[in-house]
Amino acid sequence: MNARAQELRSRLDRYYGFLKQDGSNPNLIGEVADLHLQLGEFLQARQALENALSQWPDYAALKSRLATVAIASNQVEEAISLLQELMHGGTDNPAIRYNLAYALMLASRFAEAKDLLAPIASHSSEAPEAPLLLAQALHHLGEMEEAIKQVQAYLASTPNDANALGLLALLNLDIDDSDASKVAAEKALTTNPDNLNALISLGSLALAEQDEQQAKIYLDRAVTRHPKSGRAWSGRGLAAMLSLDLTHALEYFDHAVQHMPNHIGTWHSLAWCQILNNDLTDAQESFNRAMELDRTFGETHGGLAVVAILQNRPEDAPTMIKRALKLNPMSFAGRFAQSLLMNKSDPKKAQQMIQQILASSAFPGGEPLRDVLTRVTLKRSNQPRY
Repeated sequence: MNARAQELRSRLDRYYGFLKQDGSNPNLIGEVADLHLQLGEFLQARQALENALSQWPDYAALKSRLATVAIASNQVEEAISLLQELMHGGTDNPAIRYNLAYALMLASRFAEAKDLLAPIASHSSEAPEAPLLLAQALHHLGEMEEAIKQVQAYLASTPNDANALGLLALLNLDIDDSDASKVAAEKALTTNPDNLNALISLGSLALAEQDEQQAKIYLDRAVTRHPKSGRAWSGRGLAAMLSLDLTHALEYFDHAVQHMPNHIGTWHSLAWCQILNNDLTDAQESFNRAMELDRTFGETHGGLAVVAILQNRPEDAPTMIKRALKLNPMSFAGRFAQSLLMNKSDPKKAQQMIQQILASSAFPGGEPLRDVLTRVTLKRSNQPRY
């Protein structure tokens, strides 16, 4: 047990001693629950609070603490219900709004989180990080300019805040302002070398420059320090794939889609990696998962056409190619599938062509596959966890 945990345990024992003398003090029970929560003892924290609420069912501070325990133990809907109940009952303050917005973000309800945070973002000492959470909500909603304004306003008073700088780096990355992203990310890492958004930003910038080794340095650190970051795993998978390390790329992309299942670009990169590994059934399934998320993305239809040709089902490909090119006349996958049909390529020859086009285009004037994958994989995720 480390020194911090020992200190918390000692305080907890002391508070339990106080409770023996004054067991009807709800604030004291709340302190006990807080200490259990800090020790990671979610069940004990919940039990203390639920027992107290059975005596004081309308005690707002206890409900608020129970919502915090629910968030920490990934019971997001319970937390939302508790916090909304408090607000509807008249307990409306910046701390409650912030916690409710945070829970809504975890539930991917970004517009609702934005509406809660907007009134308090610029003037709340009770929820000082509200501008950053609002910026994240705006990021997911695609309101990039306003998101950047929120972070910049926050940084005006706290210029060395690593979380704010990392978020600013990620926002600038997603609007293709590479220089601004790099400056913010490097500054964030001087304060916190493990800042996730800064590591993702610098790793992504290195990938965009096809500097796979530098990308691996940043992204390895990101996935080591933040193993639940789908975006970090996705970038790491892309770096491995571009080095033709398909075994590790498949492993990394599998991690990515587990933690970020609603990101179409990552399903595409996984599918192409599976194609390169001749796992055609799995590739078809990955493109189908992307299709479930958005049927209007031309690359998905084109990818399925490529798989059909490789599976010796060329008769299925023309309809898919037509859809791909109707949705996006420049669709890489659609045009590549078209070229395979026009050249009457057999599956083995097509597989060889795909190996070659990672670094060079499949047809005159075409975009290299590695560039397509870098772009679609590194685009902004619609997931709450970066």
